Amino acid sequence: MKLKIIIPLGFVVLLAAVAAYKILGDTSGSETRRQNIPVVIVEKPLREKITQRIQLTGDVIAVQQASIFSKVSGTLDRVYANIGSKVKLGQILALIDTTELTQQVQQTAATFFNARATYERTKQLLQGNLVSKQDLDNADALMRVAEANYENAQTRLGYAWITAPFSGTVSRRFMDPGAVVTTPTNATLFSLVRFDTVRVVVNILEKDIATVHVGTQASITADAFPGTEFSGLVARLSQAVDPATRTMTAEIDIPNLNLLLRPGMYADVLLRVAERPNQISVPTQALLRDDNGYYVYVVQNNAAHRVKVNIGVEQGGRTEIFDGLQDNASLIVMGQQLVKDGGQVRVQ
Repeated sequence: MKLKIIIPLGFVVLLAAVAAYKILGDTSGSETRRQNIPVVIVEKPLREKITQRIQLTGDVIAVQQASIFSKVSGTLDRVYANIGSKVKLGQILALIDTTELTQQVQQTAATFFNARATYERTKQLLQGNLVSKQDLDNADALMRVAEANYENAQTRLGYAWITAPFSGTVSRRFMDPGAVVTTPTNATLFSLVRFDTVRVVVNILEKDIATVHVGTQASITADAFPGTEFSGLVARLSQAVDPATRTMTAEIDIPNLNLLLRPGMYADVLLRVAERPNQISVPTQALLRDDNGYYVYVVQNNAAHRVKVNIGVEQGGRTEIFDGLQDNASLIVMGQQLVKDGGQVRVQ
């Protein structure tokens, strides 16, 4: 006679529930551990040409400028140039009334001719021993003084014609015809500028002085001409640091054949102080920093490893790396804030 073992239905359900819980519990724990591993994105460093730049601001000034004034007093008779007039070297800009100056020339001329005649007569009398050698010397001295006065009067008459000392553009006119010009109180008549070449004056910080020299290339932009870039070279350095600002003045010469840049404009200046070909660069966002300097994380065998690096300049969202990083490194560029040195990572 066979015995039948009867297992209650409730007990079977309980065993099934325990088994299911164990299976699900193991799966859930594995999934939790998997979710705790940081997911990162990696890429290889690049080799590229690095251009080191210094960003500055400066003022545009004319390559040549001068205040044109009268050397003689008198009434301003005529004005031949106005604001914006383009003039050539030696061109007449204005004329001072010459009436009084002409009279002075005539007076000094008469005195000189008379003194010269007196000298010639005294010279003849000396040959006949009718006068002394001292009389001849006195006549000679009087003639020379009269001649100097005559030449001075002629020079002053020439100053009545105000001429341009160089070719350029009249930027200001201060007087109209009929005005009385008195020297030296109000003798300035015009301002003249030449800006077919312009200068941009910038102040270089003390820390950047060693990188800038005569001949350094510069790119200049102005708000008045967006999208237009002007090229020039550093032409002069003051060679001294201003103790008040700890900066050194530099002048950049820029060809301005189209006369777009105008004196007084504000300019943005970019100095290209160095170029280094074939340098390693990484995305700037991949860099981290602490008290010991900059570092990055690289992935080896599915683990993150911290690597200290020495950085250079940044350009276009990438930063130059001098040393510490190999070309074939798997650099973590996203998720590096979540990893730790030696910790496991999952590369996406």
